[in-house]
Amino acid sequence: MQLPKTNRQSKKGILLGLSSLLREKSGDILIFAFFLAVSCGFWFLQKLEDTFESEVVFPIEIVEMPKGMVITSPLPKEIIVNVQDRGTNLFNFVRYSSEVEPIKIDFSLYDDGAQTNKVAIPTVDLQRVIQQQLPSSTQIMEMSPNKIEFHYNRGISKRLPVSFLGKVTTGMQHYLQDITFSPDSVTVYATSSILDTLQYAYIQSQEINGLTRTSKFEVGFTSISTMKMVPETVVMTAHIDYYTEQTMQIPIVGVDFPKGCVLKTFPAMANVKFWVKAAMLKRLKPENFVLGSTYEELLANTDQKLRLQLTSIPDGVSNVRIYPQEVDFLLEQTYESFTDSLASVDKFAKY
Repeated sequence: MQLPKTNRQSKKGILLGLSSLLREKSGDILIFAFFLAVSCGFWFLQKLEDTFESEVVFPIEIVEMPKGMVITSPLPKEIIVNVQDRGTNLFNFVRYSSEVEPIKIDFSLYDDGAQTNKVAIPTVDLQRVIQQQLPSSTQIMEMSPNKIEFHYNRGISKRLPVSFLGKVTTGMQHYLQDITFSPDSVTVYATSSILDTLQYAYIQSQEINGLTRTSKFEVGFTSISTMKMVPETVVMTAHIDYYTEQTMQIPIVGVDFPKGCVLKTFPAMANVKFWVKAAMLKRLKPENFVLGSTYEELLANTDQKLRLQLTSIPDGVSNVRIYPQEVDFLLEQTYESFTDSLASVDKFAKY
């Protein structure tokens, strides 16, 4: 659809007018932008003369540490320093903060020997080392941490198996098969008095709920400040399996019956439903169950029916149900038992 000729001419006139106006004002816009940039620059330089605060991060490095020494307590990897100075000085320093050298702590200067196996660096010493890297006009306002202390070990260690502290629960129809660790043992560095009391390296207490599949977790250890584990973490695997419902036909038998006496039931077998661990299912057989009654229980039974019960259930089987729960029964004497009785009577008659 084409616009009327008058409308097209009007639209063209508006565009030409705007273009002409922009050409006339472009010089004014450039001049305004130039003076705005100059004023912003002067404002920025003026603000740099004010006092500011900034954070500087210094890495920590331990030097002159004898071979065989092991740091057993947590050691910070860096110190965060809050500094104050004129904006120009801080701006120049922060620009090159990537070139900040690590704070080197000379182990030999602070080692107190075998008395405590401890190294402590006072705040004033840390400030002195840090100030050497800062401009002379820069003031240190705050440090975190403001002092460094750590314990060390002279190579005394013990290999301990990893053990579990905590609780693992599973979802419905699942169970915990086992808990394993990789690695399954760690090297513990501590004083002899501490090592003598340790039998296991316990992981940090865990409470894991509702697992429905085998799961892995990276876990640390429960330890004291003067003890170090190598490695510091292990992988804990909670092996989860499930229960499955099965049905087996189990023969009904008499238990502890005298010779020659036999239990007969109608029917001769019953269905036994149960939950079983999936890992055990292939190994489970009907002969692993004993279903029936003892001779003494039958003699005391005044009912016409025999109530079935399992006298032996395999490990790992639960929630057992028997169908039918009651059966008809007879106590029957075998032929061998009958002939033995006749022989006894005949022998008694001869006397």
